[in-house]
Amino acid sequence: MIMYKHSLILAPLLLALSLSGCYPPRTPISYQALDTILTSGQLEYYGAYYQPEGLSYDVICLDLYSKGLGLNKDGVMEGVGTNLYIGDLFISTATPAAAKAADFLPEDSYQSDSTAELHHYLRGLDYDGNYGGSYVLMMGEAGYKVYPITDSELSVRYAGDTLLLDGVARLKGLRQLYSFHYRNLLPVIRRER
Repeated sequence: MIMYKHSLILAPLLLALSLSGCYPPRTPISYQALDTILTSGQLEYYGAYYQPEGLSYDVICLDLYSKGLGLNKDGVMEGVGTNLYIGDLFISTATPAAAKAADFLPEDSYQSDSTAELHHYLRGLDYDGNYGGSYVLMMGEAGYKVYPITDSELSVRYAGDTLLLDGVARLKGLRQLYSFHYRNLLPVIRRER
């Protein structure tokens, strides 16, 4: 009788141990470390880019980089780090007298969206590996990975001419939120057509 009780307990245990060898061990999900402190970049001013389509707002893009990554003198990205690109940010018509970020990008809160509304910017778009809108690019030694922004908010403030930008985003393919911060001057590149 005692032998029978032990075999009732031992049989399922042995079965579970034998089956566990058939499946690969579970490994915890590991996340890529995204740089949240962005140290350089540029504001690209496109003006009334969509006026032919009937949109009266001006358009700017933010192209920000973490330490170790940036644009060289020829405008080519080089290094290792994180690039945050906010594409098609819609602002009121600017009448910039000087080339400072504060003349183009007003202090306010901005949200990602799929429409062309004032103080909104486009979400990330993935056309079979061709990215548009807003995204985070991680450049590594052996390649890169692009994460389109699915939902995001950012706030813009200034201390003198220094841009104080803070935001949080959901990235396609990642579960954790990506927060980002920029504290620096931001050069303006004019690209009106």
